[in-house]
Amino acid sequence: RSRPARARAEDALVRFALLAGDRALDFVVIGGLNPDFLAPDAPVPHQGTTDVDLLFALGVSPSETDQDFAWLDTALDAGGFESVNGWRWDATVGQSRVRLELLCDVWDHTADTVPLPGSTRAVACKIAGPAAALADPVSRELRVTAAVRADFPMAPETITLRFANLGGYLLAKAAAAISRGLAKDRYDLMYVMLFNDHGGAAGAAAAVTSQLMLTEEIASPDDIVECLRRFLDASGTWAGTFAEVMMASGDDSAEAQLRADAASGARRCLDMITTQ
Repeated sequence: RSRPARARAEDALVRFALLAGDRALDFVVIGGLNPDFLAPDAPVPHQGTTDVDLLFALGVSPSETDQDFAWLDTALDAGGFESVNGWRWDATVGQSRVRLELLCDVWDHTADTVPLPGSTRAVACKIAGPAAALADPVSRELRVTAAVRADFPMAPETITLRFANLGGYLLAKAAAAISRGLAKDRYDLMYVMLFNDHGGAAGAAAAVTSQLMLTEEIASPDDIVECLRRFLDASGTWAGTFAEVMMASGDDSAEAQLRADAASGARRCLDMITTQ
């Protein structure tokens, strides 16, 4: 993960969106592209990402809906994306690989992947927890860079896509942190929780509470509460991961201070969420 990798990932998303046309509003962008938008004034830039995670809203019984994802096959083919396993697709931007992931949160379906009606090649990976990000997404404008315009000379200056809002992102990221156990998810979660432009930990708690109210039938606070509890020990692995990545990204604060910041931020956010 790096800043140049993030730029390539955003270019890959813009390329895909241009190929998707009006269907580019059929998904919500979650994952590693979000921290830059949610925490624009952080003390150091976010570490970046190599992945583009797209969350699709599917009906209770996808095969019985009127959704038609034939457009997805066309866009993936035209964009030069190659299937890894049906829900993971790789593309080459410059000399680097960017991964596009198709995700959903549908729990009446027993398999690990969910068919996308009308698509003959793509499926969505069924994961628990990110559905909250589908509610009240934020419309964001992405610039069509010169590199993208070389392949799309008639493209507009910007395109508009739907991104997870602060509460939706934190709930989805917490679900990923618990289910995958990856260090990058711990860092991403704390980075956005502390440095978001809604007021840091207090703003994060308010956003999560609001999102839970919007999605009470499909979302649970269990994962984010568990994540926050794991950050409470300043000497523990979770706070340590955050401190290590922040220092590697250029933050000149002492490791002990960064660990303490993570623990105190988690405490404030947890107290506000659990007392609502």
